[in-house]
Amino acid sequence: MWAPWRQPWLALRPARGRGPKNRCGARPPLSSASTTWSPSTRPCSKGWPGGETWCVADAKTAASVRVPAGGEALGGRTAGSAAWLIGGRLFTKFVEFLSLLVLAQLLTPEDFGVIAIAMTLVTIVEAVFELPITQVLIARQAISQRHLDTAFTLSALRGGALTLAVWASAVPFAHFYRNDTLVWMILALGVAPGLRGMGSPGLVLYARELKYRREIAAELVCKTGSLVCSVAAAWWLRDYRALMVGIVATPTIWILASYALAPYRPRISLAEWPLFADFLGWTTGAQLLAAINWQCDRLILGRFVTPAQLGIYSVANDLSYVPEQALIRPIVRPLLSVFALIADQRARLATAYVQASNAVLAIGAPVLLGLCMLAQPAVALALGDKWLGAIPVLQWLSLTLVPPLLTAPYSSLAMALNRPQGLLGQRAAELVFKVPLMVVGAVWYGIEGAVVARAISAFSTALLVMVMTRRLIGVSVQHQLLATWRTVLASGGLVAVLYALSPLLADLAGLELALGIGLVAGIGMAAYALILALTWHQAGRPAGIESMAYDRVLVRVLARLRGPCAEQRSA
Repeated sequence: MWAPWRQPWLALRPARGRGPKNRCGARPPLSSASTTWSPSTRPCSKGWPGGETWCVADAKTAASVRVPAGGEALGGRTAGSAAWLIGGRLFTKFVEFLSLLVLAQLLTPEDFGVIAIAMTLVTIVEAVFELPITQVLIARQAISQRHLDTAFTLSALRGGALTLAVWASAVPFAHFYRNDTLVWMILALGVAPGLRGMGSPGLVLYARELKYRREIAAELVCKTGSLVCSVAAAWWLRDYRALMVGIVATPTIWILASYALAPYRPRISLAEWPLFADFLGWTTGAQLLAAINWQCDRLILGRFVTPAQLGIYSVANDLSYVPEQALIRPIVRPLLSVFALIADQRARLATAYVQASNAVLAIGAPVLLGLCMLAQPAVALALGDKWLGAIPVLQWLSLTLVPPLLTAPYSSLAMALNRPQGLLGQRAAELVFKVPLMVVGAVWYGIEGAVVARAISAFSTALLVMVMTRRLIGVSVQHQLLATWRTVLASGGLVAVLYALSPLLADLAGLELALGIGLVAGIGMAAYALILALTWHQAGRPAGIESMAYDRVLVRVLARLRGPCAEQRSA
């Protein structure tokens, strides 16, 4: 009988093309780079060190040991990992967007508004009880089976506590909103966060080595299954219960997929609890503040606007976050591993942080600006006439997400430097700016006031986090801002092109409108890329996202194109 926990899942395999495999599945490195590893672990006696990871034969002795890589190799692996994550996240967001399109046609704004209110409580409680389990394991140089068992136990305990906390809050929360229907909705939705804590911790072993294919596959299976469940329920029920089905189905499918792709035999253990306890105090406070910051707009608006208005705001908010979830998070995700490897090299760390920050802005800014400029035809095409009220909200919310791009890598930097208090400071700064402005804006001006409050708080928080970054690694605020001048100039060209071409879409509909949006967006992105490339060349071709794109994409494509031609000429 096949047993997942008996499989050699701890023997991580490096990238292809590094020589023949040994008996453990690892490949010998191309060069004899020096290796460092924790005294509590040992390399596999049966094979070679596989590039950046020692092959593991005994899970009780060692599960994963890092070996530092060179600068170019590290940057290349980071870019490759980010590319995999972006590709996978784009597909999952496409599935989510497809689900939103179908559900928006079958359901009403009131249905989305009711679910938004109920999910606000679940999201806040889940964020408050968030533990940095994955981040702790990634930041540690070596982990063992006991670390994984402790991680699983903490996740399971957290999930159970989440469900109980949500259930206990159901009645007072429903009473606050004067809606008794919320009680049973919250009781049902409270199961989802409990299930999320039961996934396999084995996926973290691959994430430590910037290998995300299994995680991407699990995410794809999860989102696709959720799409099928929610759409089928919407077709049958035609009310908000369909959204609840999709929410609960998502973690259920995730559990099955995670164990299939990263087999692990669950064991209850708290042997390595002190390792996680060091981060618990700071991160718990940070997560509490993050939850308030994230959901305060919906909490406040839910009390002062109608469910239909809240539904429009929620859909616009979800659409505005699609670029952040599909592009920015996959880019930021590998940075914790990268920063942890070079944490003791402050000059190199400072350079890497500035380059990462500029890369995040260079990728995220054109997408958010494009979403802002093309929101009107996109919403009309995708959601229909009953969602036209979401257009101005989507436009302005997209702009509010641009300033945070400048400081997106900060959380990874703080964790890599073992400064979890930096996360608390970041969340506290956002809270100080956002919540008072949100209360005043939402109470007096409704949705418009909430959007303005978010814009002011986003800009102010970004500046303050830059100051905090200077204290961590010594990079001045001026240097952080000036490093983005090429992206800012190219973004201005993008906005000018889209502003000039968007009126051409006014009289189009259906397939013609879809093709027109794609054509206009493509021209705008081409102008953006051209300006970015020209300014990079004019600046002396410095290291950054432009040089990485040139080296990893353009040069390789040209080499492959020239290869067959060279062979034909030699023949």
